[in-house]
Amino acid sequence: MPVIRETRFLRVKLDMVGRCQLRCFMCHFAHPDFVESKVQMGNELLEKVAADLFPRAHDVVLSSSAEPLMAPDLPRALELCRQYGVPNFHFSTNGISLTEKIVDKIIAVQMPLLTISFDAAKKETFEAIRSPAKFERVLSRFDLIRERREAAGSRYPEVSATAVLMRKNIQEMPDLIRLMHEKGVKYMNFVHMAVIDGMDLERESLLNEPALCNNTMREAQKVADELGVKVVMPIPLDEKSVQSSKEVPMSDEGGGNALVGPTEGNRISVDDYLNHKNREFLLKAKQKNHHNRPCYFPWYYIHVNPDGTVFPCGSWWEHTVFGDFKTQDFREIWTGKPFKELRRQLHHMELRETCANCAVSNMGRPDVKASFAKRARVRKKARS
Repeated sequence: MPVIRETRFLRVKLDMVGRCQLRCFMCHFAHPDFVESKVQMGNELLEKVAADLFPRAHDVVLSSSAEPLMAPDLPRALELCRQYGVPNFHFSTNGISLTEKIVDKIIAVQMPLLTISFDAAKKETFEAIRSPAKFERVLSRFDLIRERREAAGSRYPEVSATAVLMRKNIQEMPDLIRLMHEKGVKYMNFVHMAVIDGMDLERESLLNEPALCNNTMREAQKVADELGVKVVMPIPLDEKSVQSSKEVPMSDEGGGNALVGPTEGNRISVDDYLNHKNREFLLKAKQKNHHNRPCYFPWYYIHVNPDGTVFPCGSWWEHTVFGDFKTQDFREIWTGKPFKELRRQLHHMELRETCANCAVSNMGRPDVKASFAKRARVRKKARS
């Protein structure tokens, strides 16, 4: 379906809850200091946010950093996406709470795509990563989707899977593609694990194993091509400069560690990488030989939290608020001082710490150490 970006220019991410049933070992929910939020978006606020944002959106993602199936109003959010004619709407889930009822609702509103997180081809690896999920239970959800879709005679939702790449699972990726293909998955997305301070994750970073990662993902691409599975792969890692992801110095200066290439070679330019990301995000942007900003999020993206507050991206570890839909509308927020100042900083490469050291796995430079070792902040328990 073609997207008219002049009138529908927004990508909206919406968390209606701040909770998850799992404690995946690489996720902020598993951080010892993380406090799970009990706030959930009520129906009145959901209706307001949808009325203001959905008519402007070419894409609505009903999940970001939490589990959407825990939101009581998820079925209504799906209806609102259809009501406002959003061309592309979807959500990503851990899959354990997918029921026949919610799958039938997804089919009824003709949600184009449903994504399930699935990181391993072997039971023991999967369950070591996504505790306390059970391999067979989540795998059976793919069968449920196919059965209900066939019963309804529907093409939608098509199914995708996302895998987080780490030392623990990297060698299973070719077999994972085979397994997902058997389960009717048409699309797969692979992202690198970002290291979170205080969780002892450094040993799992593939920055330490670039050749293993690159060779395995080349094999995975070959398998995907043979089976007709469409995949989004990260750019290959730099094999000539193996770096441990430990003790990465942080920068609060413009440019930042994650935006400066290696001292030897500068093998992947900012321009090459941003062209790659523009294609991945399906942005209406031409191939460029020069980019005057390292990130395009504040020009087309808005992230809404369960309480109605706004972040400019999904990796906003400052937790500074850019607006609040409980008291403001979209125009006030979008043209307000916080968004304007962030756009100015990005345009002139005068970056605050969270941007200078951005390590969101789908934005960070793969040849820059800081991209893999951002010490992501979490909302911590109050200290007595």
